[in-house]
Amino acid sequence: MRVTKPFGLSPQHSIFYKIVLTFLSLLIPLCGLNFLMNDSGSGIVRSEIVHSMDGKVALYVDLIESDFDRVIQLIQTYVNDEDLLMLSSAATVMSDVERTEAILSLKHKIDLVKTSSRFVENVSAFIPMLDRTVTSNDNYITSFDAAQFEALSATTNRYDAPFLQYGRSLFISVPYPDPALSGGRAPQFLLTVEVSGRALGEALKQFANNGEKAVLAANRFPWAVSSDDAFRTSVAPSTGAASGSVSVKGERYLVVSKSSDRLDTTLTIFAPEHHIFGPLAKYRNWLLLMSIFSGVVIVFFAFSLHRIIERPLRTLVRSLSQVEKGNLQVTVAYARKDEFGFLFTRFNAMVRQLNVLVHEVYEQKYLVRLAELRQLQSQINPHFLYNSFFLLHRMATLRDNDNIARFTKYLGDYFRYITRDGAMNVPLAEEVNNARTYTDIQAFRFGRRIRATFVDPPKPLEELRVPRLILQPIIENAYAYGLENKTKDGRLLVDFIAAEEALIVVVEDNGEELSEETLQLLRGRLAAPEAAAESTGLINVHRRLRIMFGTEGGVSLTRGAEGGLRVELRIPFGGEGEGSIASFADR
Repeated sequence: MRVTKPFGLSPQHSIFYKIVLTFLSLLIPLCGLNFLMNDSGSGIVRSEIVHSMDGKVALYVDLIESDFDRVIQLIQTYVNDEDLLMLSSAATVMSDVERTEAILSLKHKIDLVKTSSRFVENVSAFIPMLDRTVTSNDNYITSFDAAQFEALSATTNRYDAPFLQYGRSLFISVPYPDPALSGGRAPQFLLTVEVSGRALGEALKQFANNGEKAVLAANRFPWAVSSDDAFRTSVAPSTGAASGSVSVKGERYLVVSKSSDRLDTTLTIFAPEHHIFGPLAKYRNWLLLMSIFSGVVIVFFAFSLHRIIERPLRTLVRSLSQVEKGNLQVTVAYARKDEFGFLFTRFNAMVRQLNVLVHEVYEQKYLVRLAELRQLQSQINPHFLYNSFFLLHRMATLRDNDNIARFTKYLGDYFRYITRDGAMNVPLAEEVNNARTYTDIQAFRFGRRIRATFVDPPKPLEELRVPRLILQPIIENAYAYGLENKTKDGRLLVDFIAAEEALIVVVEDNGEELSEETLQLLRGRLAAPEAAAESTGLINVHRRLRIMFGTEGGVSLTRGAEGGLRVELRIPFGGEGEGSIASFADR
């Protein structure tokens, strides 16, 4: 009887693990779906936020472009101003009064240009003939700066990249005449507008709210103004609209840029991601906390399930395993009065009743099988006795006293062995010696016609306890049915094979009368020995081995290498059945 492993001890068979895995299989997809929905929603919201910021930056760029377009158009109208033309071409012939009136009139006009936009720091008119510069500042007449005049006289496209950089400032410059159109001739005068970096910075601070930072940078010059100086170097020149993410001072910012083709500048807004995506991150954190809380609930549920169901169930399974192993003294204590309490109460009652029944049935079964063993043991073929007395009579008639002495000694040893009461199991060496004695007796009958060969059993197995009288009936069967008609060269081999879990005893002859039909008939009788019409030596031994060892022991039949019958007796070393050597030894 093989003891199976309790299913409750194997995780893949445990109800507890199956229930927990079922909950996890439901929770994990739901959490995954929630995270996917959150990520998808976050992506949509992020896209909408970026789109909104793109529109806001484009609006700010349009406002700045509109201011500078108004300044450029206004200053462009003063190129043909009569006072400016007179001062730049006829200042030397004008009287002091005329020059003063013309300068004051020009000063009033450039003051209008300055006041037309808050992004204008100063408006200047460079007049080389006058050797003076008229500005919109309080000190409206300054000395003529030839280097600045030359630098700002460069030709620009006032409708596409109108700015020039001089020093740290940007200027809009209108020379007259334009050197590009006059063959490189120096202009008579130069009107310039200095861009107010301070005013642009103040405007950028107004553009930026909720922690945002704004930077306006020229694309062709290393010039930029910012609402925060730390961000002035974080802008890379670009064209068109762009967005991305950067890290400034350890904080992540969403960056949205818009390039102005009209002014050749780029406006960039830095928006703190924690301000923009903070609610989304908060929602994601709540989702994560909910998932963790769900996991904690499942763990709590698992431990509760383990305490309420799994632990009593394992106790019941272990108790059943003990009963399966034959321990009928096991009892289970359980304090609660629930379903498991009822099961354990009935289990204890069942074990007590089973203990009583097993003892009664086992004793009866043992007595019945013991009587059957003794009956089978007594069914040794009586023809051997008849033949022995006939041989003894013939030797006495011939007065062959020496052989009579040997023969009677063999007979005495043989019948003393088979009629001896006591242990049903004997050492293997004794069983083999009795089989040798039997073949010595048969040698008197068959002479040199049959030669019996015994291979010595393995030394470690000589003291192995085996059932008594299992080898001689097999050898007797070989003489009676396989070798009796052999006139010469009859051979009988007895061999021993120590397998991993059993001893295999081989008895093989070289008889010539074994047909396939006879072999199949013998196998059929071994398959149902109880239904056999008569109990031959083979069936006798097979039934005894099956009674003592169960299905792990018994006799098997095959055709030998020389065409005769090969009989193999399988004797387990320590079977688990009721009839094993371990359970029946020396009763």
